[in-house]
Amino acid sequence: MIKRNVLEALEIILECIKPKPSQMVYLNESLGRVIYTDIIAKSDYPSSNKTAMDGYAIVYKNKDKALKEISDNANLDENCALRLNTGNEIPEIFDCVVEVELIEKDREFIKIKKNIEQYRNFVFAGSEIKKGEIVLKKGELINEQKRALIAYLGEVLVEVYQKPIVGIITTGDEVVFPGFNINNGSVYNTNYFYLEGFVKRLNAECIYFGHVKDNLDDLIKIYEYAISRCDVLVSTGGSSKGTKDFTKKVFQDLGVDIKFDETTVKPGKPLIFGQLKDKLIFGMPGWPSSLVVNTQVFLKPALKKISGYINYQNKLYLAKTTKPMHSRIGKDYFNRAIYTYSDDGLIVEPLENQETSNFFSMAKANCLVWLDSNIGDVAKGSLLPIIMID
Repeated sequence: MIKRNVLEALEIILECIKPKPSQMVYLNESLGRVIYTDIIAKSDYPSSNKTAMDGYAIVYKNKDKALKEISDNANLDENCALRLNTGNEIPEIFDCVVEVELIEKDREFIKIKKNIEQYRNFVFAGSEIKKGEIVLKKGELINEQKRALIAYLGEVLVEVYQKPIVGIITTGDEVVFPGFNINNGSVYNTNYFYLEGFVKRLNAECIYFGHVKDNLDDLIKIYEYAISRCDVLVSTGGSSKGTKDFTKKVFQDLGVDIKFDETTVKPGKPLIFGQLKDKLIFGMPGWPSSLVVNTQVFLKPALKKISGYINYQNKLYLAKTTKPMHSRIGKDYFNRAIYTYSDDGLIVEPLENQETSNFFSMAKANCLVWLDSNIGDVAKGSLLPIIMID
C-alpha cells in the first residue's frame, strides 16, 4: 500500500503532467480554449485619434468664434467646424470635439454655448493599446470578453492548447443506468453523469468506454483499449479492498506505474493513481460523494494543467464556519457546505449529513471545507479554507 496525504498526492499527480501541444483554431471556435502563446498587438488601438461623442471638431484657439459648419473633409481650415459621429476619425488639424448639446446653430454657422477644454472628447491614437503590447498572455482562458478582444484586434486564427481527451469507465455489478429496473442492492449510474458533465465543463474531450461488470478479464481489455485512446483515464468503483475490487490488479497487469493507492482524504480515501508512459490513470472510488471530492481536489487541477492553464491550482478561500465540525487527526476532511457572502466576509454553513453514502447533501453543496489532517475538531466561528465547486 502506498498512502499519501493530500498535498503529497497532488504534487505527484501534477509532476506527471505535461501540457498538450498547440493547434490553430478559428476565432469562433476559440471560446473556452487556453491561449498557447502571448497575443501581441500588431498596431496601436485606436490607430488614429477618434471622437468619443457626436459633435463638432474644431481648432481650440477659435472656440469663441462663430465657425462654419461642414460635413466632409474636402475644405478643412481653422475656421470651420466638422460634423462627426461617435467613433469617427478626427483630422489632424483639430484639437477639440464639442458635443452637439453644447452648440447653437445660426444658419450655416455654429457657436459654443459653454466654456470647454482642449482635447475634449478625444480618444487618442494608442491610448488603449500600444503596438507590440501583450494583450493576452499564454495560459489564459478565452472567455466571452477575451474572445471579443481578439476580434477587436482583427485576428481570425488563434493558437491554443489542444484539448485533452478524457476517458471514463464505470464499473460494478450493482450499477444500472436510469430507466432500467432496479433490484435490491442495485444503484443507478450516478458517476457517469457527474463525470461526463465535470469533464465537459472543463472543456476537455470526453469518451465514455462503457460500464463494465466486475470481471477481471473484461476490465483489463477495456482499460487497455481506453488507455490507447485518451490522455487521461478515469474509472469509478473497484478501488477499495473488497473481493471484487479489481482496479489495482488491472493497473498492475497493464504495467501501470502506481504512484499511490490511498490518500488521507475523507470521503474518498481509496484513490489509485498511476502513469503508463505519458497517460494518466485514476482509479476513483465508487461512492458518488467520494468521486466528487477526488475530482475537485485532484482531477480538476490535473485537467487544467494538461489543458495549458497557467493558474491550474485550486484557489482556496478563507470562510468562517457557522457550526462546529468534527475531524480526526491524520485525515483530511473535505466537508460539504454552502458558502455565502455577508457584511463580515465569506461564511460557510456545513450541511447536516457528511456521510460518504449520502449524495443528496453533496449535490446541494457549493463548496468543500478543508479540515487539515493536523487540526482535529474545529469550533463554530473558525476560519477555514474552502474549495468552491464550480
